[in-house]
Amino acid sequence: MFRRVGHSLRTNTLVGLLLITPVVATVLIFRFLLGLATNWGIEHGFFDVWKEAGLELLLRILILCAIIGLLYLVGLFARNILGRRLFHLGDKVISAIPFIRNIYVAVRQISESLFTQRKSLFKEVVLVEYPRKGLYSIAFVTADVPLNISTRMSTAEPNDRCVSLFIPTTPNPTSGLLILVPAKDVRRLPLPVTDALTFVMSGGAVRSGEPAVSQPRLLDRIEAWLKHEDEPDEPPSDATEPNAHRDDA
Repeated sequence: MFRRVGHSLRTNTLVGLLLITPVVATVLIFRFLLGLATNWGIEHGFFDVWKEAGLELLLRILILCAIIGLLYLVGLFARNILGRRLFHLGDKVISAIPFIRNIYVAVRQISESLFTQRKSLFKEVVLVEYPRKGLYSIAFVTADVPLNISTRMSTAEPNDRCVSLFIPTTPNPTSGLLILVPAKDVRRLPLPVTDALTFVMSGGAVRSGEPAVSQPRLLDRIEAWLKHEDEPDEPPSDATEPNAHRDDA
């Protein structure tokens, strides 16, 4: 009896842990992003009364809604004639300030490239031999390499098209490496970006191309695994019983 109780306790605890982990991870990520966006209003003591009343979470949600509303108004204003002129004027002023203009222009160029290269940025999944021959990595084509750079690459011919690739790391695909290779050295994969990112984040455990399902399968897979663990090992089919070939006395 004690053995059965111990087995039930271990099994159900393991199932509960595996099922609650995605929920806890989602809550922690949401709290981190919420705090990142609203800490400036909480830490400066503008709303101490709300904090003392135990309404800090409600206050953070209200601040987040206010930020979203402000961004909407800025975008709406910048798209009319007056707002567009004021934006260009502010851009000229900031671009003329020493040191600050270096940061501002760099960030602006990155933002512009996200839209000018949107047809190729993270739209193509490829396979490239990296970090050495014989080892392959999943990468994403981000853009074509400019001629003033590609012509200096020793592995490329003068007229070869070269591409810049982003190789994400596991399990955090937001960090990675940027490499420049001739386009002839990469192999295009017939995978959508989302499947490739899932494959990278899972460390290759989640197979790409699996059909999507409307219902979660985590509990079903846990129960199938536990059922397999509980099944007794069957003897081989060709096993012979002892004394089967012993001659009768």
